[in-house]
Amino acid sequence: MTINRKSKFRISAVLILFSFIAAHLCFWLLPNVFEIWNSQVVDQLFIFRSSSQRFQPVYDHTVAHVDLNNTSIQRLNNLYLDREYFAKLISNLSAMRVSAQVFDFIFAAKKDEISDRALIQATRKAGNVYLGLAFELHQENQPQRSGATHSGAIQYVDQTKWYLSVQGNPGSLYEGRNPQITFADLALASQGLGSLSVKFDRDGVLRRVPMLVRFKDAFYPLLPLRVICHYLKIAPETIILRPGKHIILPGVETPANKSPHDIVIPIDHKGNMIINFVGAWDRMDHYNFADILLASDDRDELEIWGEELAGKIIIISDVSTGSTDVGPVPTDANFPMSGAHANIINSILTESFLRELSAREMLIVEALLMTVVFLLSIRFSSLYFSIGTVTAAAAYVVLAGAAFLYGNVIFNLVRPVFMIIFAVVAIIIYQYINEEREKMESLRQRDFIRDTFGRYMSGEVVDELLDSPEGLKMSGEIREVTFLVSDLRGFTALTDRLPAREIIEVINRYFEHMVDVISRYRGVVNEFLGDGILVFFGAPLKEEDDAARAVACAIDMQNAMLGVNEEQRRLELPELAMGIGINTGEVVVGNIGSERRAAYGAVGSPINIAYRIESYTVGGQILISTSTYEKISSIVQIGKTRQIQFKGIDHPVTIYDVLGLKGRYQIRVPQKKIETLVRLDPPLPFNCFSLEGKTISEDAVSGRILQAGETIAEVFLPGPVPAHSNLRILLAPEEAAELPESYAKVLPADEEKSLESAETVRLQFTWLPAEVKAYLEKRKTA
Repeated sequence: MTINRKSKFRISAVLILFSFIAAHLCFWLLPNVFEIWNSQVVDQLFIFRSSSQRFQPVYDHTVAHVDLNNTSIQRLNNLYLDREYFAKLISNLSAMRVSAQVFDFIFAAKKDEISDRALIQATRKAGNVYLGLAFELHQENQPQRSGATHSGAIQYVDQTKWYLSVQGNPGSLYEGRNPQITFADLALASQGLGSLSVKFDRDGVLRRVPMLVRFKDAFYPLLPLRVICHYLKIAPETIILRPGKHIILPGVETPANKSPHDIVIPIDHKGNMIINFVGAWDRMDHYNFADILLASDDRDELEIWGEELAGKIIIISDVSTGSTDVGPVPTDANFPMSGAHANIINSILTESFLRELSAREMLIVEALLMTVVFLLSIRFSSLYFSIGTVTAAAAYVVLAGAAFLYGNVIFNLVRPVFMIIFAVVAIIIYQYINEEREKMESLRQRDFIRDTFGRYMSGEVVDELLDSPEGLKMSGEIREVTFLVSDLRGFTALTDRLPAREIIEVINRYFEHMVDVISRYRGVVNEFLGDGILVFFGAPLKEEDDAARAVACAIDMQNAMLGVNEEQRRLELPELAMGIGINTGEVVVGNIGSERRAAYGAVGSPINIAYRIESYTVGGQILISTSTYEKISSIVQIGKTRQIQFKGIDHPVTIYDVLGLKGRYQIRVPQKKIETLVRLDPPLPFNCFSLEGKTISEDAVSGRILQAGETIAEVFLPGPVPAHSNLRILLAPEEAAELPESYAKVLPADEEKSLESAETVRLQFTWLPAEVKAYLEKRKTA
């Protein structure tokens, strides 16, 4: 993994974390905005479900409504019904054998003795009437407001409170204070009172209700919970409360499931149960208050009603125009609150509860979702990342919708979507900046490649380099490369004899010919070193025939020297000779330098060996290493082979003198003329100085030229001189004192077999000035 990729990982992870935190901060700092949005989005799922026959929750017809509506008032011809009407209703429902009569009313005070007595007697006789009370709901440590509460109300609530089996800390549940109850005589006659107190959500919508309210050292149930526990014959002390988790009704037999089992009611830390609304108000069974009231006038009709209502839980409520007990719920903006009781009872009977994911579960879901976004961000560009995240968000919404419709599980929909939005915006901005930076870097790299290679490679190769997937990979890498090193013989001495302008013209003319040849063979000119050239075959683009092309290029370069020297003669300038060394090996190639200045280059011993090999060549010669030879042995034509001991290398290196290539190239090195040596009589004395690189020895060695040809001489030297040594030669006679210096290379002993003695060696002149050449010709004919 590169540093840039690691940096991208880090920055993407930071941006994802930022999006995660930002979304949570929005919900924490602005709950009145974001929590409301989330609730309203979930409401749309309620609305969709209620309108769909397929997804509507099961409705147990055991639960039914008796509605005091406008029609009831018209039929009874009485706008204000006194308590005798309710007493008669209770008696009739009792005669119809209903299981429970649940009044969504609080008869807070006595009204008149006759009607109150009638209501009390009917309630006591029925034995299944449930009435309401109201609390002020407070949370733990919330200060209590002053308010007067009747001591009888406190006493009644204290006597009828529930003691449960509590597992956990109930301190987070609402505390009920200042109870307002149905007046005491009626309350005592009833089967029990239940809380009607609820807390609407921040937007005024009723979505959840507190199933239990803390009162002193015990609890008071919501009216529907009291009713259903009596209906299912559940003793309060057997109920298990696990705050923040659930309420367990143990060992229950329901109409739908006759085998004893536990009913588990999910609640939050405040004791709230989310109401699982079955749909609109009219989806439940409704009966008219007037029909039930007037049924007692006809015994047969009373029997018919008995068959219809027997065993049902009846909820009585006022839904007439002007009723204040109406409010918004997820499925309806004007929903009678008594419908909430019916939906709660229905959920318990059908065991169809809604469960909201806990904070920990949502954190896991959000973490997984952000992981998906992170993976998309590091794998794809801005466009595909955007498409991927939109798809991920849509998939999450679909998953959340399916969980609600099929599993009654409520996900937080808005916060994860906000996380994705924040992440998309942040990462797209980052990727845009990064892509622009990479684009600029790519353009800079392309310019660098054009500047580096464009002048010394064919346009075709440069375009291929730019279009290659690896073309812009300019960082360091190990690559097998064939190196070609060329150098002009005697050019340094020539620079001392010609004006600077002519020297530049000569060297540029030479380079122009050579670069044309190198470009044809797809070589890369890495650098010009004075009069030398370093060429890569295999970097930055690698091909199968790198070694063969390098040798073919070298042969063609030697052939091109014929044209170079033809121009030199035409301009009456000295001819030039070039030696070439070639080696193949693995090196590290890439940008070398600093950010201010860098060049494409190679590092490794193979390149140094190529220079060493070249230093053993004479003009017109091509020497290659064993590693290069092995790659082209089937097509290369070799002359002499010799072993050389390079400094710094503890074993001899075999080098091969190339004569030509067969196969597809069919090319040969220009043949050298066979020179005839002419004996000089007397021998011509000279002084020579050995050369190491550009350093000339200060110690002179005196010798004599025995025989001389055009470029070769046989000389006598008193001491052993290593083959391939480079010598600076000054003729010794007084008449030659003004002649310029010459340069020569000592030929190996096996170059010629006709040497007179061990102290006799052959020299190959690498630089022979015209004046010296003329002097030697004069001595030959003397």
